[in-house]
Amino acid sequence: MAATGALLSKTGVDAGLFAPLVVHHCHEHAVVAHLDVRGRMVALSEAQGSEERIILPLRRIIGDALAHDGRAVMLAHNHPSGDPTPSRTDIETTRKLADLLRPLNIRVYDHLILTRNGASTSFRDLGWI
Repeated sequence: MAATGALLSKTGVDAGLFAPLVVHHCHEHAVVAHLDVRGRMVALSEAQGSEERIILPLRRIIGDALAHDGRAVMLAHNHPSGDPTPSRTDIETTRKLADLLRPLNIRVYDHLILTRNGASTSFRDLGWI
């Protein structure tokens, strides 16, 4: 597990931090980092999906963000297929989470999709966040 207090800032650094937590799983696996006002990770939670998809537990993510007085969340999950292209569900769920967190003054910092072969996609780099 990544240590709390880690500062998240650049996608390459973030991918390096999250890849060991998700890419070795045979099924989709998500990690949610809860960040403080300075971008330091204060908590980490995980969610397991199926081989082809993951349903992010939005209520739990929001509850954890509030419980840890988070100011942002960073999502990362794997695509066991090796293709880091976001699915329609990935995009819609991320947008829904951002919409739900916005009134609470919590933002989605990024959503990374990582693969075992080192390929990745960052929603932030794509301009989607």
